[in-house]
Amino acid sequence: MIKKTLLAGMLLTTLTGCSVATYSHKLQDVESGDRVGISFDNRNLDYMRVYPNTAECINLDSPDNGYTNNAIGFQTRLNNKLLGFPEIPETPVMRREFWVSAKGNIAIRMIADNGSFHTVSFKPNLTSYYYVTGSYKTGEVFVYEVYKTEKGYYDKKPVTDLQLKNCDDGSFRFQKF
Repeated sequence: MIKKTLLAGMLLTTLTGCSVATYSHKLQDVESGDRVGISFDNRNLDYMRVYPNTAECINLDSPDNGYTNNAIGFQTRLNNKLLGFPEIPETPVMRREFWVSAKGNIAIRMIADNGSFHTVSFKPNLTSYYYVTGSYKTGEVFVYEVYKTEKGYYDKKPVTDLQLKNCDDGSFRFQKF
């Protein structure tokens, strides 16, 4: 009896661990095709998830999605990833830059320290770059399109939020990301 219970517990732990591991991966750069550059503020924004190729709803299980950062505290500076995207005055030294697929809408979700989240979804413009920042305390995320002004410097404007929802209610998940 004890062996069966122990075996069942180990099996359940293994299965749960595998499903979490496949869901909790880092965002990968898109190498070709329609893509846009996005700079993510790397300061205290560990729980930011990107869902590229989003249609009418956000597919939580899409293999293209991923977290932008997995470092804490002093590690954030070591976790920088700079590809040389245009900077605006607000662009922090600590940031992560990714090439993200722009074949569909893009949704970006920030998860707060209390488990709540805020999502911004938008239709990317292939000639633009984007800057993302947020607040870990409130879970709010802010997405800006970066554009070149007539005077030659870069500025930002907020994207139009499409307010897309999850494709299903996500009730099968322990946490709704």
